[in-house]
Amino acid sequence: MASHRERAATMPSGAAQDEGFSMVEMLVTIVLMGMTVVAVLVGVQTTIHATVVDREHAIAFAWLQSASDEIYRTTRVPCTSGRPAAIAAYDTAAKSVSKPSSWSAAASIAVTDVEYLGKVGVDDDFEWSPTFCFEGAGYTTSPLYTQRVTVQVTSADGGIVKTIQMVKSE
Repeated sequence: MASHRERAATMPSGAAQDEGFSMVEMLVTIVLMGMTVVAVLVGVQTTIHATVVDREHAIAFAWLQSASDEIYRTTRVPCTSGRPAAIAAYDTAAKSVSKPSSWSAAASIAVTDVEYLGKVGVDDDFEWSPTFCFEGAGYTTSPLYTQRVTVQVTSADGGIVKTIQMVKSE
């Protein structure tokens, strides 16, 4: 039987190297395929994570919308009753909305601020302030009842914090 060297000597040049893959070629192929598989898996993981985060943000926004609807249905608390009374009443209304079923009990919703629309001087622009109050005995001809209520939702882990501001008026 002819040895490998004898066969290589009788073959045309370059033919001896065409007998199969070398170890280096196999390693390069395995590394490239491994990198491709890892890249695809990372892409799938990123897509799944982004979908979960997007869903949680949508749930938070829906909870905020439901709370703002409930606050809107609640009787307006006049500024003459004081800002803390308005915050407490609207906070109670916001908390009466059911918590999303997929969220833990540690998630929270709260009314964080109530401001009133007004202006300092006759020629000034209207602006929001917690101190304005244009209703009551001195404002019988042109009372201003507009309030801006800020509502905030926080997920249990604090990773999602959504805030909306709604305008409440009579």
